[in-house]
Amino acid sequence: MSRPTKRARRAKQAAAQPRRHRLKLPPAAGTQEKIDVTSMSPAMVDRLFWRAGFGPTPADRAAWTGKPVSEAVAWLLSTPAGVSGSPGTRDDKALDPTGDDTDLVLAWIDRMVRCTNPFVERMAFFWHRHWANSRNDVSPPQLLLKQNDLFRKYADFAATPTASFRNMAYDVTVDPAMLRFLTGEYNVKGAPNENYARELMELFGLGVLDAGGKPNYSEEDVKQLSKALSGWQIEDKDPDKATAYFTPDRWYNGPKIVFGKFGNYKQNEAVDLVLAHAAHAPFLVGKLWSEFITTPPDAATLGKLVSAYTSGAMKIKPLLEQILAHPALYASLDEPTMIKPPVVYVVGAMRTLGAQVKDSTPSDHLDAMGQVPYFPPTVAGWEGGLSWLNTNTALARFSLVATLVSRMTIDDVIGETAAAAYDRAHAAVGQPWLAPATQTAIRDYAGRAGSSNSKLRKERQLMLRALMLAGPDAQVM
Repeated sequence: MSRPTKRARRAKQAAAQPRRHRLKLPPAAGTQEKIDVTSMSPAMVDRLFWRAGFGPTPADRAAWTGKPVSEAVAWLLSTPAGVSGSPGTRDDKALDPTGDDTDLVLAWIDRMVRCTNPFVERMAFFWHRHWANSRNDVSPPQLLLKQNDLFRKYADFAATPTASFRNMAYDVTVDPAMLRFLTGEYNVKGAPNENYARELMELFGLGVLDAGGKPNYSEEDVKQLSKALSGWQIEDKDPDKATAYFTPDRWYNGPKIVFGKFGNYKQNEAVDLVLAHAAHAPFLVGKLWSEFITTPPDAATLGKLVSAYTSGAMKIKPLLEQILAHPALYASLDEPTMIKPPVVYVVGAMRTLGAQVKDSTPSDHLDAMGQVPYFPPTVAGWEGGLSWLNTNTALARFSLVATLVSRMTIDDVIGETAAAAYDRAHAAVGQPWLAPATQTAIRDYAGRAGSSNSKLRKERQLMLRALMLAGPDAQVM
């Protein structure tokens, strides 16, 4: 039996989103800015590790300052996934991601906090947002954990250096979580379910319109493509071994016409039709580019990246190499223009402060900030960008940092001057970028804050750290 489409529900969800106060940031500098990518400054190291990870460590700055951008990018793209330290807990109990949805979220945050190559988890989270699935519509949770491993496979280029978007699309199309989320398991001959066919074109592969404003697909293309994708079911009696399987009798065995091309297409052939469309390469290249760089690529850069992608069998690693090493990523270092998404902000703060997952604090604050892994608001994922900052979410960001800082051991330094207190706080929170005006304001506070006794000096140190790590400058990267 065919289930109803989710498009009406998506529109309802989008309409229900609160109106946000749009904050304005200064425009990014043009890519004509002269940037020396042969010798990284500390600011360039910070930029790369924030946009391709969760912020730099002192060891990252020491290792990469003065080195070529290409070497740091090569490290990110060739270092295996891994974690260090003890697994996170929740109120002194081991996390149970299959038995509790809060633990499901915390387990991924814990992995991000403890990861040894942050780029792998950052890219896995990108794919989670690209192929967005929600726990609200996917059960059992083991399906999402399996999908998470699939995304990690296509983010860990040390393990899969030749990973291609084509192969990922093949895998995701018959992934049990996706089949359940977009009701592909109910797509059978005689009763086609169009959900996945539509989203494969609209959100995952092409976009609605091409650069000239022309539709990339028609309603008839959706109907015909859905027939080619029919016949798949899920076996999940044992959730830990859930898998998808094809039933020929449920597949529409007959002619289909997609994009004006005639054939008796099956699953992979249907995917190939979408990926062969002229709009696909610019769509995917543009989405990957905007994940790391705020200013759109010029025509020549876009053409070069599209050519590299299409001529390279849709391999992902070579495309990312060019994007991460592009001078545009390192533009406007004195005035960052990309808002840190909540997950990046929370994980970055925890890594900076050496905080571990010990309770529900990370997931609680992510919920207040508007981005909880495994719970995107719509099949399109999260809006992102400036929408991350409004009155409520800004308060949630400061509250998180205040909570984390309050748990730090802060030593009292008798006779500590305001300047020394500032420097100690700045070092304790990872020496984040602070605009000159912000530095002046915080130094002014340090000079005016009470320091006549131990309690006041510790309060001053706590507030300095919170201001540096949760103020306006800490929201951008």
